[in-house]
Amino acid sequence: MVVFWYLLILAPFVAIPVLWWNYRRKQVAREREAGERWQEILSKPARTVNGAASAATDSASAPVLATEAPVTSSPYRLQARVLDQSETLAYYLLRTGLPEYEVLTRVGLDRLLTPLVEADHGRSLRGLSQYAVDFVLCDKAMRPLVAVDLLQAEAPAALTAAPDFKAQCLAHTGIRYIRIPRNALPKRQDVRALVLGETAPLQ
Repeated sequence: MVVFWYLLILAPFVAIPVLWWNYRRKQVAREREAGERWQEILSKPARTVNGAASAATDSASAPVLATEAPVTSSPYRLQARVLDQSETLAYYLLRTGLPEYEVLTRVGLDRLLTPLVEADHGRSLRGLSQYAVDFVLCDKAMRPLVAVDLLQAEAPAALTAAPDFKAQCLAHTGIRYIRIPRNALPKRQDVRALVLGETAPLQ
């Protein structure tokens, strides 16, 4: 009987370490499993990054395919200059002599005029597009005010006043039209009087 009481008294001292050891064993097992799962999670991005790096390396080492169109021979060549020497000199004379105006080059009549007869609009525009003036002076709102043509050097002086198709088209439109021989370009101080026909600017 006495032995029974001794065992009963000692039971808690034996059970507590056993229970504690069993708890710690399970806790260690859970921590080990959690660590394994964490390592597995961490290893997935690493594999993804490594795979991407490998793919990038493979793509970098792969031959680059040419995407540009092959160069073929062209039936055209680039002009040496847009304006010839006389036209360039005339352009700068107009720019410096009339700085309050915008100077445009090679403007088609179809950009200056519009047909009045709607039924013949298309054909008239195509006819106008075949003609151009060398220079057009515009105000700051880009309204055309003066059209200037350069005549060939050998053109007679009388031709500067003789009416032609362009002069007839521009007549009564409010656009002043003048023609200047290439070999008789005005001096800088005379540009305003020649082009505008007066010393005051056009309005």
